[in-house]
Amino acid sequence: MSGMTLAEALALLRSAGAQVSHHELGPLTSGTELQALGLDSVQLLEMIAVAEHDIGLRLPDEAFGRVRTVGDLCELLMAAAPERQVGAR
Repeated sequence: MSGMTLAEALALLRSAGAQVSHHELGPLTSGTELQALGLDSVQLLEMIAVAEHDIGLRLPDEAFGRVRTVGDLCELLMAAAPERQVGAR
């Protein structure tokens, strides 16, 4: 099994963000600031919950204190699912 790639994590967050906001978020890069997504704090938490559900894991709440960019969030997702295949359940 391979771990989640950055491209897969970005695609997951793009999909989750669109599901929560009901519109496309536009291009996401590792350097995109979470504040720039146009989501309020509740929508941001919902986006993370959707992403967690989609890959079948729960990220530790204490990890979010240092998350500022999409790349930070991708790193959390990739670290939490190092031996999962995306979409495999």
